[in-house]
Amino acid sequence: MNSLDNNLKFKNELNIKNLNNLNLSKVDKHKYPAVKILNELPKNNSLFETVIVSANDELVNLFLKNQIKFHNISKFLVKFIKMKEFSRFKKIKPLKVESIVKLNNYVRLKINSMSI
Repeated sequence: MNSLDNNLKFKNELNIKNLNNLNLSKVDKHKYPAVKILNELPKNNSLFETVIVSANDELVNLFLKNQIKFHNISKFLVKFIKMKEFSRFKKIKPLKVESIVKLNNYVRLKINSMSI
């Protein structure tokens, strides 16, 4: 649950018919592997979100430096966040900004030290 969840209360359910006749279908996880990340998210706030954002940012930086291909960003991201070393952060709540900054720096260092 994020901070927005605590503040928003919906009085009416979303009426799909009012949304320009959208045609919603299942996401092809082979075509869009980054969607797998949603299955990894914990139900409560944790430092794991920092792992995901930091890893994604650093992988995008590597792409912008032409060190990885675009289609490898999501592939490496999914692989990275499933590592036991980082999945443990799903159970740790962010209590101090310093812990977030420290984890951010560590994740970026780890991404750059891996032979991607």
